[in-house]
Amino acid sequence: MVIWSITFTRIRNEKSLAVESSLADSRNVAAIISSNLEEVLSKALLYSRIGQSVLDGDPHASSYLSPLFLGDSAYLRVAIFDANARLVYSSARQKEEPEFSQLINAAYVSSLMYSQRQGGMIISPPLKKDGYTWRVPLLIPLKSKNNELQGFFTAILDLGYFLKTYKDVSVGSGSRIEILNATGFQLAELSGSTLSGGSNFAGEDYALFLVDNKADGEIRAVRPGEQEQQIGVQRKLDRYPLAVIVSRDPDFVLGKLAPPHRQYRYQAVIISVIVLLFCYGLINIAHRRKRLYEKLLYSEREKSGLIDQLEQEKSRAYQLASHDYLTGIPNRMLFHEIAATELSRARRSRKLYALFFLDLDKFKVINDTLGHAVGDALLQTVATRLRAVLREYDLVARLGGDEFVVLVSEIAAEERVAQIARELIAAISAPYADLEGHEVLTTTSIGIALYPRDGQSVDQLLTSADAAMYTAKKAGSGVYRFYDASLNASAARGLELLARFRQALKNDEFCLHYQPKVEMHDFDIVGMEALIRWEHPEHGLIFPNDFIALAEDHDLIIPLGHWVIKAVCRQLADWKKRGLKVVPVAINVSVKQLQDAQLLETILDALKKYKLPPFLLEIEVTESCFIDDIDSAKDVLEKLRAEGLRISLDDYGTGYAGLSHIKTLPVYALKIDRSFIRDIRNDNSDAMIVASTVSLARNLGLKVIAEGVESKEQLMHLKVIGCDEVQGFYLQRPVSAEQIEPVLQKGRFDPL
Repeated sequence: MVIWSITFTRIRNEKSLAVESSLADSRNVAAIISSNLEEVLSKALLYSRIGQSVLDGDPHASSYLSPLFLGDSAYLRVAIFDANARLVYSSARQKEEPEFSQLINAAYVSSLMYSQRQGGMIISPPLKKDGYTWRVPLLIPLKSKNNELQGFFTAILDLGYFLKTYKDVSVGSGSRIEILNATGFQLAELSGSTLSGGSNFAGEDYALFLVDNKADGEIRAVRPGEQEQQIGVQRKLDRYPLAVIVSRDPDFVLGKLAPPHRQYRYQAVIISVIVLLFCYGLINIAHRRKRLYEKLLYSEREKSGLIDQLEQEKSRAYQLASHDYLTGIPNRMLFHEIAATELSRARRSRKLYALFFLDLDKFKVINDTLGHAVGDALLQTVATRLRAVLREYDLVARLGGDEFVVLVSEIAAEERVAQIARELIAAISAPYADLEGHEVLTTTSIGIALYPRDGQSVDQLLTSADAAMYTAKKAGSGVYRFYDASLNASAARGLELLARFRQALKNDEFCLHYQPKVEMHDFDIVGMEALIRWEHPEHGLIFPNDFIALAEDHDLIIPLGHWVIKAVCRQLADWKKRGLKVVPVAINVSVKQLQDAQLLETILDALKKYKLPPFLLEIEVTESCFIDDIDSAKDVLEKLRAEGLRISLDDYGTGYAGLSHIKTLPVYALKIDRSFIRDIRNDNSDAMIVASTVSLARNLGLKVIAEGVESKEQLMHLKVIGCDEVQGFYLQRPVSAEQIEPVLQKGRFDPL
């Protein structure tokens, strides 16, 4: 099979190469003929300009025609007519040129105009039926400077003379050369040494290439009157209504390959016989060695079985060494290994990593009173509940006894750490209805250590979390404590703020502060960002870092977002009514707000109520909005943009948005996060990130806004690399609406 496959493949490849070689030769010949034919036709345009001079009254112009044509045998004769079709000049010195007169006939010219191309040339089929179809009349209308018809230049082009120069090419290569006009009429054909013409291929598949948009291509149809498709190319002239076809008979192209191909088949037969005889000998040898092979095979199977058994034992040993035998979750050894890898990744992250150290309250009492079977079942259920509360990629391990440890990665804020601790306590504190026939109640004490604040390594974090756990045990059962005592107060304060949140919305305790956006060219104020604050009756002014995460976790962000939209529109309407300069104000929208079905309606109702144009309200979204469902978020943003609102991507560089997402999102600007601006003068990596972001935005047609500008050096660096807009404490801190009004009236800054 291999021998015959190789043989037939070789034959097929040689035929393909022969066809490709023939096509390449035909393309070269067609290109040369087309180029020479265009050169011949371009001379007609040159002669037509001399004819123009004759019509303009130049008495010496006609004397230049005859010498030119004496040396140009491709043209038999020429004639010049005025606009009324009266003969003005004839190279044959005739008083009348009836053949040319017929060509000039208006109705006849009209019927040929569809074939006219660049240069204003009309090429007609032969008008005389004298057998010389390759003697082709052509006509060029002559126009005055005012574009009025002044007359006609006519000539007889001898395509037969033109093609005779390619006689050796046609005979030597077995080629047929044809010249067609734009309608598909065959003006001339050179086949070997025979010159002919006159076939009409109009409407035939063979001439369909004349109406497509390609300049040249392979022949795709059978020539009328023939049985087999020719191998060749069809090429249209670029500037004139003619086409050249160069083709060869397949028998001529492939006929030379028949003898060697027969030889290949003979060789394949001989080799096949030799191979079969050789195989017969091998089969005999194989039968003799069959028993030896079977013994070896049995030995290999025994060896493979032993290897598999060893691999299973190895896997079982690793499982026993790295996983807790009772709960099936990682033990101390595997936890150290995985946690070390996670912390190495945490060094490149800008998010928090938290280690939770859990100890079951009164586990020893349960174990001693109800028995070890109940204690073991309790530990197994606790491990299952911990896994159910956490994300799939969070790490849970049992260190021994009733001690568990959890490593949670990529946490946005400290408030979320406290929320996770409460969820873990709630999960473990739920009743255990049936543990070996007993109902068991227990709680847990949790110590929390944060990376990198409370430790740089796994051991340091475990030590800190263990210390925090003992602090929690002293405070009572079902309690969590941070290693940093100040965070415990912060967590308690979070619970207090959460309890008052809805009342704060009703009592209108929230307010907005505004920070200008400044254009870098002349430092004009081109926009503002609205930043929410909480005027707490007891704690005073509270910043969003202390309550936004609470609102996100407890589904309060949507009503808070509605309040912000209405408050911004109300303030813009007030400024506009009092005649202050109004610039667009941006508000921040979270991922949960994008999932709110009422978001678009709330925005449009507020704009309509306060009679504001949509461009005065801008939307800022963070990259986290596109992690879970980019298609849904993109759909909402598309609707907002369709209503006239502009959208920018906030905190760019700290999230997960890829280049493919940015290209498809309906944003007009990227806001570079302040963490990249802080050390832009000293940290080369931050400077390169900012510079590449500016370059990327320019290529995508987006603006770049830098936030967190706190010094003149940062401002100048951003101006040099081409940042469009900036905002930050160096220009203006966020202030109340009353305090920002003088800044709006001034309209610009002078930072230098």
